[in-house]
Amino acid sequence: MWQVPDKRFIPLNAPVAGYEIGVPGINDPAPIFIIRAKYQNGIHSGKWVYGNTAWVPWGGKEYHVEDFEIYVGPMKWAAVKGKDLPTNAIECGHESDGRKLYIARAKFEKGIFPGKAGRHLSKGCCVGYMGKEYELDEYEVLVHE
Repeated sequence: MWQVPDKRFIPLNAPVAGYEIGVPGINDPAPIFIIRAKYQNGIHSGKWVYGNTAWVPWGGKEYHVEDFEIYVGPMKWAAVKGKDLPTNAIECGHESDGRKLYIARAKFEKGIFPGKAGRHLSKGCCVGYMGKEYELDEYEVLVHE
């Protein structure tokens, strides 16, 4: 389900998971893909904006990551409110203390952004946008079919 990409090309089997409007130098809307990366002794999911770079939300900010994997599996989303994650949510990583993280996405500002979900997160979901991490309680999680 995960592949290390050639950073110049998107794997042909990587599904578009969202979009962002207003990315400088990119025709609108810019497609966004799901990534995961090691960060702060954990593995966190985030976004790769086509033609731009990869980012993960963590600790109130959004961090650029050079080394990451891109999601290449099937896409089926389930709507979630709060921390009530479905039992078939797809795990993508963990916090440094082992708490599980799941693939999420949410509508926010100028697009739909992949991020992370977890029962331990204050509102259930975190996405990164314009250098900051935002917590949301209405979002979708990727689930096994």
